[in-house]
Amino acid sequence: PDVLGKTEVVKNTLNPQWTKVFVFDYELGTPMKVAVSIFDEVRKGDNKSMGSAMFDIGELLGARGNTKAKRLKGGGTLFAHLRKSEGSGLLRLKMKGIKLKNVEGMFSKSDPFFELSRCINSAGGDTWDNVYRSQPIKNNLSPDWEESTLPLSTLCGGNKDLPIQVSVYDFEGSGKHTIMGIFETTVNGLVNASTNGAEDVGKAFNLQKKGKDCGSVVILKAE
Repeated sequence: PDVLGKTEVVKNTLNPQWTKVFVFDYELGTPMKVAVSIFDEVRKGDNKSMGSAMFDIGELLGARGNTKAKRLKGGGTLFAHLRKSEGSGLLRLKMKGIKLKNVEGMFSKSDPFFELSRCINSAGGDTWDNVYRSQPIKNNLSPDWEESTLPLSTLCGGNKDLPIQVSVYDFEGSGKHTIMGIFETTVNGLVNASTNGAEDVGKAFNLQKKGKDCGSVVILKAE
């Protein structure tokens, strides 16, 4: 069997939501199964198995919302979602937070990271599907996140006007991250807001939490 790859590690949680997307070729009507094995990462020694599940691609395509759940032998449930890969090209994105509102308390600063989610239209209503997660910047309320390169097929399915949600969180070692703010845009919106490296707050997006402004995000690069 071919190995498609592995996800990133989501630390200290029994309800992980991975952002890694696996792309593979599939011919309609051809039998194909994908085995998914879950492991607990161990720093020293072999990773510990937490269970595995087998997904039939034909059954996934026939399921509501192209989503199916499998019970793991060791306990718990694994969900898999399948969608057609559409669009081509890459988006090079670099963002910087400006005066984010601290949610850490009086004696320390937040450790901000961001997630990108694409809007998924389904019969049950629109949902948000996480497709990227940045690394946190420690003790910084104006975080300058590393540049990321994102396939447009993953981010927006080639539709540059598809709604995208940007969520900023305070990283917690316990895995219970605290939301710092959210804004919505599109790929075209990100490109149009690009400042070419300048910290132009006039073109920044306002982060919102419970209807209140809680800082800004400048798009230093989006091309």
